[in-house]
Amino acid sequence: MDRRPSMNINSNRQMITPSFKQGSGSLSSAQCCVRTLPKMRFLFISLLVFAATAHADVARLDNNLAFRSPFFDEPQFAHDTIAISRRNIQPARRDTVDATRFKDEPYPGFFTSDFSNAPTIWSSGVNFTHSIASGDPFDTSVILWTRAMPLPSSSGQLPDQSVPVCVSFKIGTAKDLSGRPSDSGEVFTTYDIDFTVKVEASGLKPDTKYFFQFADCTNPNTVSPVGTTRTLASVNTPAEKVNGGKPLTLGVFSCSQFQAGWFNAYGFAAHNITPDIFVHLGDYIYESVGGGDGIGRAVLGRELATIHDYRQRLEQYRSDPDLQFAHQSAPWITVWDDHEVADNTWKAGTTDSNDTAAGCTFSPSGACFTDRKLAGVRAYHEWMPIRQVDAQDQLRIWRNFQIGKLLDLSMLDTRQYDRDVTDVGYNTAVVGSLADEPRRSLMGPNQEKWLLDTLSESKSRGAIWRVVGQQIVFIELNEGGFLDFDAWDGYRSNRNRILDHLYNNDISNTIILSGDSHANWVSDLAHTNDTMTYDPATGRGAIGVEFAGTGVTSTTAPFDGNTFDAATNFSSIFVKDNIDLQWSEGFFRGFFTLEVSPKAINATYYSMRDVTFRNLDGFAIASFLVKAGDNRLSRPVAGGKVLSGALKSQVVN
Repeated sequence: MDRRPSMNINSNRQMITPSFKQGSGSLSSAQCCVRTLPKMRFLFISLLVFAATAHADVARLDNNLAFRSPFFDEPQFAHDTIAISRRNIQPARRDTVDATRFKDEPYPGFFTSDFSNAPTIWSSGVNFTHSIASGDPFDTSVILWTRAMPLPSSSGQLPDQSVPVCVSFKIGTAKDLSGRPSDSGEVFTTYDIDFTVKVEASGLKPDTKYFFQFADCTNPNTVSPVGTTRTLASVNTPAEKVNGGKPLTLGVFSCSQFQAGWFNAYGFAAHNITPDIFVHLGDYIYESVGGGDGIGRAVLGRELATIHDYRQRLEQYRSDPDLQFAHQSAPWITVWDDHEVADNTWKAGTTDSNDTAAGCTFSPSGACFTDRKLAGVRAYHEWMPIRQVDAQDQLRIWRNFQIGKLLDLSMLDTRQYDRDVTDVGYNTAVVGSLADEPRRSLMGPNQEKWLLDTLSESKSRGAIWRVVGQQIVFIELNEGGFLDFDAWDGYRSNRNRILDHLYNNDISNTIILSGDSHANWVSDLAHTNDTMTYDPATGRGAIGVEFAGTGVTSTTAPFDGNTFDAATNFSSIFVKDNIDLQWSEGFFRGFFTLEVSPKAINATYYSMRDVTFRNLDGFAIASFLVKAGDNRLSRPVAGGKVLSGALKSQVVN
């Protein structure tokens, strides 16, 4: 099965082979030399054999997503697969077996390998150290992921650079994976991509639940856990038939700092809620060090800078059993925030590592911003079950999922892609003075145009809901007289252009999802401080709703360290001071879900009682309803009752 992308990823390579004259019995100079110089003849034939073998080897190397991504068309930044193929056909003096009977059919995308002509593969066993995962489902395909670490041989050796590891996969509708698989294949991986494996299972049925598993090619009894995944409904599926007519449940997460607590929210969701899709809005990892010793959550290494640093951090995060189980339970759709690279990223820097015309300001980890971003992006795509979006735009992660006529899920990048300068601590006044500058952009012009076009296309194609997953709080959020210029409040013209597009084109049923702030905020969407057309008491005049969620573990001022009553008091102040804001809560860590049906969206917020140790002690603290066509939260908001935080309707002005 040919899994290569339609683009010619080897277009920059040419293999030159000698040509010979035919007929007349005359010899070409090459033939003459071969006949008269036996040693040269042997060398020449050896080179031809080597070239043919290397060419086939390179083709298969380029097919494993992890080797080429995210630099398909920038080979100077990608792994040199020609060099790797040469390395792999050299004799190996380790515990290996003949590789010729194994067929390498990797998925084309970010990380692809092709070792089909490697003479040997590792045969001393593998360990699926980080379980399995799936993500970015389409209607007929889904990305599958694992990590296959080679085990030492009987003499204690591990494979050198010349030896790949072979992993097989299969996917089917039977929970025990019996019967004929819906898709299967084999893929090679190496140390070059941290022994990660990412394949695309294709030829699947739309809107269907699947089970999948990986195995060691040389010992099929060595298997990974069985994972559960699914495909999406086809684009033209009537809304009432999506997900078999049942509401489609999205679990929405953000801000999971390892040293700040245990990932109980992931476990609670996977065990007790079982979302159809996990949506992560970013800060999946953090680059920082320090803290966590008292609860057994100290991070390894230093502040992240190199590819080794980012891989080590991802490896440690993915060792968390609840995160592993959540990945095993359903497909994920993810985007990054800032901490996947470093704090407060923008297109030329971060809080502590900024590239300037004079050079770069070094971070404590000793790396410039550009170097850190390249390393962070590569490691993210190795470790996450995410597709390559655009081979000519390696940093692009923004993309759209059309789920029947029920909804469009558009995932944005408001941090890494093309963001103008942000507040990095020492420039707050300057950035604040730029907040209303008309040309200032949080998204970059390409992504902004794409979003507006996607919203319009969603309406035109008859989708009922438009759900936009992004990182930072969208509404104006006055926090005691201060605005966060690192959020949308620092890019007001960009925000207004989006709201204008929704109002002017009568695009209804838009839901914005936000993370980053480490607190819960639920709001009607309207122009900032607009009380002429928007009524905060009834919601009339709004054009949509924002659901912003707290962190899985991360906390923030002013809620951090305060008592329940003090946190509730802060929430009361916030809902009083912000016109659109209808609910605020910051005491608990957790997540929220969206149950999407043709007639309504129900959002339920869940809180974890204690993240200082591993447990599944969670509970629902608030629930919100948005009816199709209303473009506002249904009143009374949250039914007039929440278990934590403050509702605007309960606060006396």
